[in-house]
Amino acid sequence: MLVITEKLITLKNAWMASHITDAEFPTPLSEKGLNLYQLSQSELTTHTVDTPVTCSDPSLSFYPVDCHPLTIRYSLVRASQWENEQEKEAVIEYLTQIMFEPDAEATLYVGFFKGKPAACGMIFNHLEDGAHHSLVSDIFALPLPNQDQLMTDMENYLLHTAQQASDTVTLQKIISYNEA
Repeated sequence: MLVITEKLITLKNAWMASHITDAEFPTPLSEKGLNLYQLSQSELTTHTVDTPVTCSDPSLSFYPVDCHPLTIRYSLVRASQWENEQEKEAVIEYLTQIMFEPDAEATLYVGFFKGKPAACGMIFNHLEDGAHHSLVSDIFALPLPNQDQLMTDMENYLLHTAQQASDTVTLQKIISYNEA
């Protein structure tokens, strides 16, 4: 299982980087944002989720990112991890470059709390040897008083969604994130 987990992480990180590395003229700010994003990946822990996850009464409304306005909302929430305004601006510049193809292995999600974007996350899917594998990652929420609950709701929703279509589901999250 470790081999497929490492492969999922490598593929996800390559997909995330491709929006800048494959661009003809990436901006210096978006390149800085990619670098910051990549550095943040060292702060993550990974484990396989074997037990079914349910989504009971979440505080969020969930939307897959399928248009540029939702990409912007995803970017604003995800970049809130950075407290330094210049770093946050660079990460926003990077993340707003994400382009979607109909057959992309990644699906980004935004969770709205009381009508405003408040949490985000990603499911990265990969088919190998006839088995469908999913990596749930990039879960974050705005620094609100209920941030932990928003992250838990997003995590549970993404895990539940991934479990509906995958043979294996792996969760990648911030090490300091409190276990629910």
